Amino acid sequence: MTAAGARPRTGFLFSGQSAEYVGMGVELHREHALFRAGIDRHADRFRRLTGVGPLDVFADPAAQTRAELLQPAVFLLQVALAEFWTSCGVRPDAVVGHSLGEYAAACVAGVFGVEEGLELVSARGRAFAAVPGAGRMVAVGGSDPAELERLVAAQGGAASVAAYNAPERIVVSGTDTAMGELVAAFERQGLLTIPLETTHAFHSTLVAPAVPALVSAAGRIRHRTPAVPMALNLTGGWAGGGELGAEYWGRQLTSPVRFMAGVRALMDGGCTVFVEVGPGRTLTTAGRAQSDGSELWLTGLSPRTPDSVTVLEHLTRLEEAGIPVDWVRYHAPFRATRRTVGDGPGADGPGPDGPGADGSASAPSTELPFRIERVVIHESASAARSGVAVVRHRAGGTAREVVDVSVVDDAGRPVVEVFGLDLGAGTGEKAGGPDRLPPEETGGSDQLSPEEAERLLASLDALTEDQLHALLPLWAGPGASTPVASTEE
Repeated sequence: MTAAGARPRTGFLFSGQSAEYVGMGVELHREHALFRAGIDRHADRFRRLTGVGPLDVFADPAAQTRAELLQPAVFLLQVALAEFWTSCGVRPDAVVGHSLGEYAAACVAGVFGVEEGLELVSARGRAFAAVPGAGRMVAVGGSDPAELERLVAAQGGAASVAAYNAPERIVVSGTDTAMGELVAAFERQGLLTIPLETTHAFHSTLVAPAVPALVSAAGRIRHRTPAVPMALNLTGGWAGGGELGAEYWGRQLTSPVRFMAGVRALMDGGCTVFVEVGPGRTLTTAGRAQSDGSELWLTGLSPRTPDSVTVLEHLTRLEEAGIPVDWVRYHAPFRATRRTVGDGPGADGPGPDGPGADGSASAPSTELPFRIERVVIHESASAARSGVAVVRHRAGGTAREVVDVSVVDDAGRPVVEVFGLDLGAGTGEKAGGPDRLPPEETGGSDQLSPEEAERLLASLDALTEDQLHALLPLWAGPGASTPVASTEE
């Protein structure tokens, strides 16, 4: 347990290949400057190595079938996400990666730099691209690893245990014929099998032809002792001073991933908060399977949830867990990426840099005239269909107007809360703050107009356009019954 007042120890879990999805990271790149900077800083090197830009791979299903494009794209996505979390005050106390994710874990631990890592992972992807994508991988649920290992061993070298992910979750890899026989044997014993979508039969002898090229590329990279504790795939134990080097990556390619032991090392080392850095929820699901329920497990990016909602909900939960979140860094700078109240007739025209690359007008980018302490979006927000805005003025005796705003549903439960909205010296155009509806249209209440709400939400860099459409109806229209909280603190 973490002592009262102490910052919990945090473990970063870096996912491997097969968790990727079309559109991963695209919205976060568009909406948040911190993540965008982490990607864009290395985009030129990525393009020189692969021939395309990272966003092209994030968004293109065809590109994600090519190992030489997908693997460096996943690596860059993960290190940029790690940089994003760290910029927000969420620092890793220990790291562990899964297969491909171990390269990002090593980079974040300080074993090599991002540019070196891109070179190495690009070489890995090219080595895989030169190997026929034969064979397949299957996840198996069973409580007797020894029996699973016996069945796999009976296939000779045609199949291998590829990963020990959780107490009852093992991944097997091998030739199509061997895997067909194994799946039939597993199912006869009543074991659940799940086929995995991968480009190759990883961690089996089928990918051994890629080892020489990978080892050669890794030999050109200087490997340093991890500055952040790192649990290794090969052993499940901590990396020391000499394990990580060219030969390590060659062995890692064809050996089982001992992720379960790696997570146990982080837990035994005091980590109680775990963040999956990358796409998917595979690693947090596996980690939770050996947890007693006292740890916090935060999943990676998901195609089912907008990136901006995922990261904002995670930051809120991290703060509740005792990790000081740097909300100022998260929210700065606020920049509008769509037309907002107060824009002139030319607001939809080209920005300062001219038209976009496709010839269309680029969206304006202007700093908005207010600050915000933090925002909480509750899980109930997506299900709410109506609601009212509650405005609470903060007493302070200063000329600046600071309010807290809550959107509550029909049952009075908050679904979105904005704390410390600083509107400046006053409201209205004179102060540069958002315009309000005339009192006669709001019944004299402190109801925010839908236009003002849109300007506020757009400024947060936290909501997509789809979310705006879903959340704007929560802000009551003219004449709605809008409760106003007491102005006393």
